[in-house]
Amino acid sequence: MSERDWVGELERYLRDRFAQLCASTGQTVPFSALRINPPLGIEESKYFLLGLEDGLFLPDEEGHVRSELLQASSNETSEQKKYRIFRHDPPPGLFRERVCQLSTASWLILKRGWLKSHILMEPAFQDERGIDYGIDILVRSPAGSTLICVEVKRSAAELEKMATDLRACCKRGTHSNDDCGFPQNHPKYEFCAFYQPTYFLGIAPEANVCFRMKYNDDSIEPEQLASLPPRSMIE
Repeated sequence: MSERDWVGELERYLRDRFAQLCASTGQTVPFSALRINPPLGIEESKYFLLGLEDGLFLPDEEGHVRSELLQASSNETSEQKKYRIFRHDPPPGLFRERVCQLSTASWLILKRGWLKSHILMEPAFQDERGIDYGIDILVRSPAGSTLICVEVKRSAAELEKMATDLRACCKRGTHSNDDCGFPQNHPKYEFCAFYQPTYFLGIAPEANVCFRMKYNDDSIEPEQLASLPPRSMIE
């Protein structure tokens, strides 16, 4: 049996959902229709669709997905956890990075063997100084230790810059965002320094980078790996 046309299937799915969103909000579908930039990757498309089919996330007509993998805010119940994959404000469009984020969560569960209870998307983290960290996905042990920190980027170029910036911050050691030459990605270093995940995984469509994080007194040594190790080697 030939492999499914994962990219074509997901393109059609997203375009259909986009048309439904425009109809439900009384907007006209833009002349250019839905722009998907950068293009969808094969693995990205595959695990987004498999996640949908497995019920890991459920779409609605307003451009949201609901998932028990998402952290509920203080005014939400566990059944209300959701976030947008389409923006509503004219012109409507796709939050491209979030397609990759949902696909990555699905990949961790369906291919790498992590349980849904291990995965937390869009976690709200704040350190003792009141600094908020925007982390895309965490993989945590049943005891609550942070095993893998996952950051999703829109493109391979953004992923490469983040990896370069993270290495520079780690090499320098303790310093503040105001005193950093890489303020856009400095919070990822701050998160690692404070929560000390064992692995840092960066993902973009058709690209990834993985580091094993080694923590010293005042610095972090990110050892680049060919890929994220199997779950059996991490737990």
